[in-house]
Amino acid sequence: MASIVLVNPPLSLEERYGDLSEAGNTLPSIGICTLAAVLRQAGHKVRIIEAASWGYDHGDALREIVEVSPDYVGITTLTLSVFSAAKLAEMIEEADKRIRVIIGGAHVTAVPRETMAMFPQFDAGVLGEGEDTVVELVGAYENGADLKGVKGIVYREGGEVVVTGMRPFIRDLDRVPFPAFDLLPDFPRGYRPPAFRFKRLPAASIVTSRGCPYKCIFCDRSVFGSVCRGHSVDYVMEMIKDLVNRYGIREFLIEDDTFVTFKSRLIALCERILRENLKISWSSLGRVNSVDRDMLKLMKRAGCWQISYGIESGNQKVLDFVNKKTTLEVVERAVRWTREAGILSKGFFILGHPTDTRETIEETIRFARKLDLHDVSVNMLTPLPGSQIYEVANQYGEFDNDWRKMNLLNVVFVPYGLTREELEGYYGRFLKEFYLRPRIITSYLKRIASNPRYSGRYLRGLGAFVRTAF
Repeated sequence: MASIVLVNPPLSLEERYGDLSEAGNTLPSIGICTLAAVLRQAGHKVRIIEAASWGYDHGDALREIVEVSPDYVGITTLTLSVFSAAKLAEMIEEADKRIRVIIGGAHVTAVPRETMAMFPQFDAGVLGEGEDTVVELVGAYENGADLKGVKGIVYREGGEVVVTGMRPFIRDLDRVPFPAFDLLPDFPRGYRPPAFRFKRLPAASIVTSRGCPYKCIFCDRSVFGSVCRGHSVDYVMEMIKDLVNRYGIREFLIEDDTFVTFKSRLIALCERILRENLKISWSSLGRVNSVDRDMLKLMKRAGCWQISYGIESGNQKVLDFVNKKTTLEVVERAVRWTREAGILSKGFFILGHPTDTRETIEETIRFARKLDLHDVSVNMLTPLPGSQIYEVANQYGEFDNDWRKMNLLNVVFVPYGLTREELEGYYGRFLKEFYLRPRIITSYLKRIASNPRYSGRYLRGLGAFVRTAF
């Protein structure tokens, strides 16, 4: 049995969300909790350090690690947090050279050789889905076996970086245990969802499926891949009921990329929620071309109160360029149907697409105002490692490939014909023109009034939006 500490590395709310930090999310990493459950099931002793959620700095995280004195430290990282992970790994190496540091997550999966070459403090990296790989990797280390036999890793041998190839994706997701939320101190009350992403507390994020078949050029799907796989309805129901009964969870944020794409499973799940009289509320992501009127009405009856749609742009040619595979008419129809079903709609938009111009951005702002949305999230086009645009960004504009800036809010890519200052100005203007309207202000005031016990969180989040807009 090995001793393992899994870490979500230090990353402040300001680094993640910029001026919107007070509206930010401190819910724990589902990936880390799932890996913890798998490793524990394999007989290992596991501890979780949610440094990003707990507000830990590197010294805080190191003190806990040294106190445990584990055999292995596994660090999950996005592109934005890889330097933070590397700093922590270096501190671990200085404190105890015996500890092996393993990195995982989207970033190392997308650029394994570059990551290992840049950061010699990482001993190995887990690529793609980590559940089977991390158990096999720890077993190989413990038994002194050749790492070449472990599929889905990157490591060093004789000064060379070795990639063993990608492990096939897990087909039967039901064999993966529920995330080990019990290893989190003060769960769920010590963690908060984003402002206006919840109706009731306590809340928890869950993932019920993996993979996305769509190929939008700005999206990184390198961990879960393009093959859609879903947990069974029985599994999802048991997971939900476990969280309700053990932790008193009342609100679920379903984070699947393609939750509404599994139509028959979604219908069966909603019917089970209704049949078993589960008094929960929930929100999900959705694609505008995957919903219909009857589905939305059923989702509403089963407790769904908000769907977040990836709209991205209000210009059809831009949507076609980024391979969105939808039309503005379909967007309008989906938002209208969602409103008619009594569900709130949130729209995700991106500014600074490779073919964006002043005119197309103006169209996007007008389109957002035209739609019957209740909320928006506006990001800057960020060519993340693993996305199609990452490889060709320099053909379409000026690209600052500084991983530390890639929080989706900083301007790291400026399409030819625009300036950084213009994009920043459009960002503030977008928020101001969307939110500072009587309909939206009234909607927010009603939401605050209907949940007075959470008014402090709502108002802090709303204040962050207003400050950003101005």
